[in-house]
Amino acid sequence: MSLAYNELKKGMALEIDDKPCILLEYSRSKKDRGAPVIKMRYKEIISGKVLTKTFSGYDIKIESAEIDRVAATFMYSDQDNYYFMNQSSFEQITLSIDILSDNIKFLVDQLKIDLLYYQNNPISIELPNSVEMKVVSTDNAVKGDTTQGATKKAILDTGLEINVPLFILNEDIVKVDTRTSEYLGRL
Repeated sequence: MSLAYNELKKGMALEIDDKPCILLEYSRSKKDRGAPVIKMRYKEIISGKVLTKTFSGYDIKIESAEIDRVAATFMYSDQDNYYFMNQSSFEQITLSIDILSDNIKFLVDQLKIDLLYYQNNPISIELPNSVEMKVVSTDNAVKGDTTQGATKKAILDTGLEINVPLFILNEDIVKVDTRTSEYLGRL
């Protein structure tokens, strides 16, 4: 389905260069008698690349992408694959490490995610904004090392390494932002 310039919205699924993308931001400008110019910043869902593209003219057609979201739960993983269960049909879906890319560092047991399908094929997952994870290894805080915002490295149960405040100990459960990989709080 073709979209006009005024129908664009942030977060919309688009098909750009025959690839499914999510629109991150856009701006429209028009100078005097010239044709309008649309500058779009978008993320390719399959590769995860963030790109910028400029369209110029009156009859540019932007296609919307038919991306289906299916609620699923992460079950387990083996060496090469990650296994999810469709929450409505209870069907098991297998995704490879290549498809998941950097998302694997946030996958904890029983995590509820959205599987993204494009042309009836799973292409990616959408994580919640934050995930609760267990601290596996962290150094002890050193007395006197308490300047403003003092942090230390912590390794979480999935192998993810983040900076945490000095009061965090081994076996603590922490909340981590999946978009920035930053510590949000202790539970």
